[in-house]
Amino acid sequence: MPQLNPEFFVSQLFWLAVFFTFLFVFLWRVSLPRIATVLEKRQNKIDENLSSAKELQEQAMEIEKKINDQINRAKLETDEKIKNTINNLQEDASSQLFALDRELEKKVLDAEKEIKKNKDNQIKNINNEIANITKLTLGKITDIELSDSDLNKVIETNKVSLN
Repeated sequence: MPQLNPEFFVSQLFWLAVFFTFLFVFLWRVSLPRIATVLEKRQNKIDENLSSAKELQEQAMEIEKKINDQINRAKLETDEKIKNTINNLQEDASSQLFALDRELEKKVLDAEKEIKKNKDNQIKNINNEIANITKLTLGKITDIELSDSDLNKVIETNKVSLN
């Protein structure tokens, strides 16, 4: 193998030093600065994205807070409207019940008056029938004929009362 031959060691070391120096200078002056620039740009982009993400997160939290406030306000307004509606319905129901009570009382009073009127008419009818029956009975049993006025006087003193 010619690489292991000692007479070629000096030339191999020379070319090793030349290529190593060239490679070192190339990497130091050309490639590594470009890589460093790319890494720096990448880090800047990451930092920029992180800062914009934090800003967006803060904005999202503010929006969420506003939404929660609006939801709470809407709940309170809804609760208030429900309470007002319930109160209005209760007032309407009470007024309608009161009106119905008054109407029922009026009907009961009218019915009582009608019953009393019918009762008085029936008592008069009973008294008239008693007078007729008495007049007929007296006429058949005895020969006494009573006048209607005399019979009414007797009935008035012994009047039937259903009170």
